[in-house]
Amino acid sequence: MTEYKPIAPRQLPKFAGIKTYMRLPHGRITKGIDLAVAGVPRDGATSYRTGQRMAPEAIREVSVTLRPYNLALDVDIFENCCGVDYGDVAVVPGYIGETCAKIEAELMPLAEAGVIPVVMGGDHSITLPELRAVARVHGPVDYRPAAT
Repeated sequence: MTEYKPIAPRQLPKFAGIKTYMRLPHGRITKGIDLAVAGVPRDGATSYRTGQRMAPEAIREVSVTLRPYNLALDVDIFENCCGVDYGDVAVVPGYIGETCAKIEAELMPLAEAGVIPVVMGGDHSITLPELRAVARVHGPVDYRPAAT
């Protein structure tokens, strides 16, 4: 099984290459991974201070400086999991219904494969189709406090 881990700075300098989240490999892969980072560049449900559509690009840009190792906790996250940057989900500017359908459809393969979708986005309207994709496979998605 291929391991999908970030590119080491000695392999390729941090200022070079395609900007992916934490320098993870880019691809629409669902086998052999634990997580997939996906962007949803949407701000169509925002009426004031728009620009959330730029968030996935901006997050990827600054994430190249992140290190997978946490010195304080002595944990390297990619010793325990592997993942890819899944790219951006297609959106239809101005059409929330079509956009929600696309988000749900593009995240379904991840949910079906048992891959954890780590979605960075846009405005709050992207949450419902994300939850719908996960719920179609895993059942209701909610928070219920433990009974005492």
